[in-house]
Amino acid sequence: MIWFKIKRLEKLLAHGELSDFIAFKYFLAHLLLLALLYNFPANSVDVPVWSLYLKLIVALTAISWGMGKTFEINQNGDGKDYLKRVISLSLVASLKTIVAFFILAAFIATATLLAAKMGFYLTDFWNQILSLFIHLLLIGIYYKILLSSFSRINTAVSKQPKPL
Repeated sequence: MIWFKIKRLEKLLAHGELSDFIAFKYFLAHLLLLALLYNFPANSVDVPVWSLYLKLIVALTAISWGMGKTFEINQNGDGKDYLKRVISLSLVASLKTIVAFFILAAFIATATLLAAKMGFYLTDFWNQILSLFIHLLLIGIYYKILLSSFSRINTAVSKQPKPL
Protein backbone atom coordinates (compact mmCIF):
# COMPACT_ATOMS: atom_id res chain seq x y z
CA MET A 1 0.00 0.00 0.00
CA ILE A 2 1.09 3.53 -0.73
CA TRP A 3 0.67 5.74 2.33
CA PHE A 4 1.93 9.20 1.37
CA LYS A 5 2.89 9.32 -2.32
CA ILE A 6 -0.53 10.21 -3.65
CA LYS A 7 0.66 10.88 -7.22
CA ARG A 8 1.97 7.31 -7.45
CA LEU A 9 -1.39 6.01 -6.21
CA GLU A 10 -3.22 8.23 -8.69
CA LYS A 11 -1.10 6.76 -11.50
CA LEU A 12 -1.96 3.19 -10.45
CA LEU A 13 -5.66 4.07 -10.29
CA ALA A 14 -5.61 5.88 -13.64
CA HIS A 15 -4.02 2.84 -15.34
CA GLY A 16 -6.35 0.34 -13.63
CA GLU A 17 -3.40 -1.33 -11.87
CA LEU A 18 -4.85 -1.35 -8.35
CA SER A 19 -6.40 -4.70 -7.43
CA ASP A 20 -9.71 -5.02 -5.61
CA PHE A 21 -7.87 -6.52 -2.64
CA ILE A 22 -5.54 -3.52 -2.34
CA ALA A 23 -8.53 -1.18 -2.72
CA PHE A 24 -10.22 -3.15 0.08
CA LYS A 25 -7.13 -2.65 2.27
CA TYR A 26 -7.34 1.12 1.71
CA PHE A 27 -11.04 1.07 2.56
CA LEU A 28 -10.44 -0.98 5.71
CA ALA A 29 -7.58 1.27 6.82
CA HIS A 30 -9.83 4.30 6.29
CA LEU A 31 -12.60 2.77 8.42
CA LEU A 32 -10.16 1.81 11.17
CA LEU A 33 -8.73 5.33 11.25
CA LEU A 34 -12.24 6.77 11.49
CA ALA A 35 -13.10 4.35 14.30
CA LEU A 36 -9.93 5.37 16.10
CA LEU A 37 -10.74 9.04 15.64
CA TYR A 38 -14.37 8.77 16.81
CA ASN A 39 -13.69 6.35 19.67
CA PHE A 40 -10.37 7.68 20.91
CA PRO A 41 -10.49 7.69 24.69
CA ALA A 42 -10.48 11.21 26.04
CA ASN A 43 -10.58 12.20 29.67
CA SER A 44 -14.17 12.46 30.74
CA VAL A 45 -15.56 12.96 34.21
CA ASP A 46 -18.70 11.00 33.39
CA VAL A 47 -17.21 7.98 31.61
CA PRO A 48 -14.49 5.77 33.08
CA VAL A 49 -11.36 5.36 30.97
CA TRP A 50 -11.65 1.54 30.95
CA SER A 51 -15.05 1.85 29.28
CA LEU A 52 -13.70 4.19 26.60
CA TYR A 53 -10.79 1.87 25.81
CA LEU A 54 -13.05 -1.17 25.73
CA LYS A 55 -15.41 0.54 23.27
CA LEU A 56 -12.42 1.48 21.11
CA ILE A 57 -11.17 -2.12 21.07
CA VAL A 58 -14.65 -3.41 20.27
CA ALA A 59 -15.05 -0.93 17.40
CA LEU A 60 -11.65 -1.71 15.87
CA THR A 61 -12.17 -5.46 16.21
CA ALA A 62 -15.69 -5.34 14.78
CA ILE A 63 -14.63 -3.28 11.77
CA SER A 64 -11.61 -5.47 11.07
CA TRP A 65 -13.58 -8.71 11.34
CA GLY A 66 -16.84 -7.49 9.80
CA MET A 67 -15.41 -5.75 6.77
CA GLY A 68 -12.99 -8.61 6.20
CA LYS A 69 -15.93 -11.00 6.26
CA THR A 70 -17.90 -8.91 3.74
CA PHE A 71 -14.91 -8.92 1.40
CA GLU A 72 -14.51 -12.69 1.84
CA ILE A 73 -18.20 -13.35 1.13
CA ASN A 74 -18.06 -11.12 -1.93
CA GLN A 75 -14.94 -12.87 -3.24
CA ASN A 76 -16.57 -16.27 -2.71
CA GLY A 77 -19.43 -15.09 -4.90
CA ASP A 78 -18.85 -13.29 -8.18
CA GLY A 79 -16.12 -11.08 -6.68
CA LYS A 80 -17.51 -8.00 -8.43
CA ASP A 81 -18.52 -4.52 -7.33
CA TYR A 82 -17.34 -4.86 -3.70
CA LEU A 83 -17.06 -1.16 -2.93
CA LYS A 84 -20.37 -0.38 -4.65
CA ARG A 85 -22.05 -3.11 -2.61
CA VAL A 86 -20.46 -2.38 0.75
CA ILE A 87 -21.07 1.36 0.57
CA SER A 88 -24.71 0.95 -0.54
CA LEU A 89 -25.54 -1.86 1.84
CA SER A 90 -23.75 -0.17 4.76
CA LEU A 91 -26.07 2.81 4.59
CA VAL A 92 -29.21 0.67 4.67
CA ALA A 93 -27.75 -1.57 7.41
CA SER A 94 -26.92 1.58 9.41
CA LEU A 95 -30.46 2.93 9.05
CA LYS A 96 -31.93 -0.40 10.19
CA THR A 97 -29.51 -0.43 13.13
CA ILE A 98 -30.62 3.08 14.10
CA VAL A 99 -34.24 1.90 14.15
CA ALA A 100 -33.18 -1.05 16.34
CA PHE A 101 -31.40 1.42 18.63
CA PHE A 102 -34.54 3.53 19.09
CA ILE A 103 -36.63 0.45 19.85
CA LEU A 104 -34.02 -0.77 22.33
CA ALA A 105 -33.68 2.71 23.87
CA ALA A 106 -37.46 2.94 24.37
CA PHE A 107 -37.48 -0.47 26.05
CA ILE A 108 -34.53 0.41 28.32
CA ALA A 109 -35.99 3.82 29.20
CA THR A 110 -39.29 2.21 30.15
CA ALA A 111 -37.55 -0.47 32.23
CA THR A 112 -35.38 2.16 33.93
CA LEU A 113 -38.39 4.30 34.83
CA LEU A 114 -40.28 1.31 36.20
CA ALA A 115 -37.25 0.20 38.20
CA ALA A 116 -36.78 3.74 39.58
CA LYS A 117 -40.43 3.82 40.71
CA MET A 118 -39.74 0.62 42.63
CA GLY A 119 -36.56 2.09 44.14
CA PHE A 120 -33.98 0.28 42.01
CA TYR A 121 -31.15 2.24 40.43
CA LEU A 122 -28.07 1.15 38.47
CA THR A 123 -24.71 2.24 39.83
CA ASP A 124 -22.29 3.99 37.47
CA PHE A 125 -20.41 0.71 36.95
CA TRP A 126 -23.53 -1.16 35.85
CA ASN A 127 -24.59 1.77 33.66
CA GLN A 128 -21.25 1.41 31.86
CA ILE A 129 -21.75 -2.35 31.53
CA LEU A 130 -25.23 -1.74 30.08
CA SER A 131 -23.77 0.83 27.68
CA LEU A 132 -21.11 -1.66 26.53
CA PHE A 133 -23.75 -4.36 26.09
CA ILE A 134 -25.87 -2.03 23.94
CA HIS A 135 -22.75 -1.08 21.94
CA LEU A 136 -21.98 -4.77 21.29
CA LEU A 137 -25.60 -5.57 20.47
CA LEU A 138 -25.89 -2.76 17.93
CA ILE A 139 -22.60 -3.71 16.27
CA GLY A 140 -23.85 -7.28 16.11
CA ILE A 141 -27.14 -6.21 14.53
CA TYR A 142 -25.33 -4.06 11.97
CA TYR A 143 -22.96 -6.80 10.85
CA LYS A 144 -25.71 -9.44 10.85
CA ILE A 145 -27.71 -7.28 8.43
CA LEU A 146 -24.66 -6.48 6.29
CA LEU A 147 -23.30 -10.03 6.09
CA SER A 148 -26.76 -11.45 5.37
CA SER A 149 -27.13 -8.99 2.50
CA PHE A 150 -23.81 -10.04 0.98
CA SER A 151 -24.81 -13.69 1.26
CA ARG A 152 -28.18 -13.02 -0.41
CA ILE A 153 -26.43 -11.19 -3.26
CA ASN A 154 -24.15 -14.20 -3.78
CA THR A 155 -27.18 -16.49 -3.91
CA ALA A 156 -29.00 -14.24 -6.37
CA VAL A 157 -25.92 -13.85 -8.59
CA SER A 158 -25.28 -17.61 -8.64
CA LYS A 159 -28.86 -18.24 -9.82
CA GLN A 160 -28.50 -15.91 -12.81
CA PRO A 161 -27.95 -17.67 -16.14
CA LYS A 162 -24.38 -17.53 -17.43
CA PRO A 163 -23.87 -15.70 -20.77
CA LEU A 164 -22.84 -17.91 -23.66
